[in-house]
Amino acid sequence: MSRIPKMPEWVITTSGDRPIEEIADELGRCGFAVDQVLSEVGLITGRAAEDAIAKVRRVAGVVDVSANVSIDIGPPGSPRTW
Repeated sequence: MSRIPKMPEWVITTSGDRPIEEIADELGRCGFAVDQVLSEVGLITGRAAEDAIAKVRRVAGVVDVSANVSIDIGPPGSPRTW
């Protein structure tokens, strides 16, 4: 049984210069698996292998591509914040 490696999660910030749906479609053609299109805030979330991210960064309307990292602030009253 082969295991398919989990692709990293990414958050893409768009410029607003073109429709976010068009950008999401183009990202898909670059190998980016779109999870959510958050048009109100100009963000697209999804997964892609590291080698596809170079293509994603060149898509017109993409201004930033960042890894989507988890943040654990702990339970209420916890001294640990990060």
